[in-house]
Amino acid sequence: MKPPGFLAAFEHRSFRLLWIGAFLSSIGTWVQDVALSWLIHVQTGDPFYLGLRRFAQDVPLLALMLVGGAVADRVDRRRILLTSQVVQMLLAGALAVLFYLGHLGIVAILVVAFLSGLTQSQSAPTYQAVLPSLVPREHIPNAVALNSLQFNTSRAIGPVIAGLLLAHAGTGACFVANAGSFVVVILVLWFIRFPVVATTGENLREGLRTGIRHVAETPLLRTFALLAAATSFLSFPLVTFLPTIAGDVLGTGASGYSLLLTSMGVGAIVGALTTAHRGTASGRGRLTLVYLVVFGLVTIGAVLSRWQWVSMALLVGSGFTVTAAMSTLSSLVQEYAPEELRGRVLSIYGLAFRGGMPLGSLVAGVFVRNAGAPPVLAVYSALLVALAALLLVRHRALRAL
Repeated sequence: MKPPGFLAAFEHRSFRLLWIGAFLSSIGTWVQDVALSWLIHVQTGDPFYLGLRRFAQDVPLLALMLVGGAVADRVDRRRILLTSQVVQMLLAGALAVLFYLGHLGIVAILVVAFLSGLTQSQSAPTYQAVLPSLVPREHIPNAVALNSLQFNTSRAIGPVIAGLLLAHAGTGACFVANAGSFVVVILVLWFIRFPVVATTGENLREGLRTGIRHVAETPLLRTFALLAAATSFLSFPLVTFLPTIAGDVLGTGASGYSLLLTSMGVGAIVGALTTAHRGTASGRGRLTLVYLVVFGLVTIGAVLSRWQWVSMALLVGSGFTVTAAMSTLSSLVQEYAPEELRGRVLSIYGLAFRGGMPLGSLVAGVFVRNAGAPPVLAVYSALLVALAALLLVRHRALRAL
């Protein structure tokens, strides 16, 4: 039976299999992420290390993601993805072993985070390049939205599982669960038929320059990348410092932290579904900016609240708006990226988006250490409101999309 319109990309077997594998892997990643964040909070009591761990994981993306995109346009993409999944499974297993041996300190956590980021610097642009190649062009926006749906559904489910495992089985069980999730995606990758990558005569350096030049000379692609960088820089510290909000401000501990993350995840699921249903309807540029304004406003309320239930309710709005905005922006990038440059264009966009995350968290961590999380996150959110409002007024081309 043919799926409904907002699930159109599921008609295609390869996309469906990849989605299932990525979904299960993302759940495991969130389980591990919650456990690590809470472990750092308990071990150090210093919010700076929460930002430093995020920086250590994402900094390889700043250096190597562009190269990863160029490689994805030249090398067998399934081989790249399989190798990266095996490496990440081994790293999750290493965390479990170190924890059970009593040697999982902040240095080991940072080293594993860096190695994981190094692996993702190749797998992330490859995955983004593969995704639209598994569906017809008219289903690309739907595929991007459904990919956002799996990520954000896992963000709602993962913290709940992490909270249960932390309470009943301990931190090490979270690392074991993540290692197990990679087994599923490795098996799935064996059954997917990937389109052959059409290569040119350019060497790696020339191909990289071609991709950068194309984005730099295409006004909308350039705007998308800059907006993604600013949005991730100003919005992602909210996720990074939720352990501080739950532990030091709301006083609700690990269970409260997982509920805050789950609240964002619930909103994100609705945001992704809304984007999938909307498809290629006009007004997407304007709506993206409106979403970012609303995100900033509700997030200010969430971080300044002193009641768990109020923060949870407002974080549903935060999850909805930021996911709807970034899913829409990602689908626009996919549509404007030429097939022969897709890996490189998406790696540049991914570098902008992922690069803003560690930088934003690291800078915020310095201020949070001295001023506390609520005022710093509120200022970040206010800056995002100002930027989105300015673009809404001044950027005619983006409004017209």
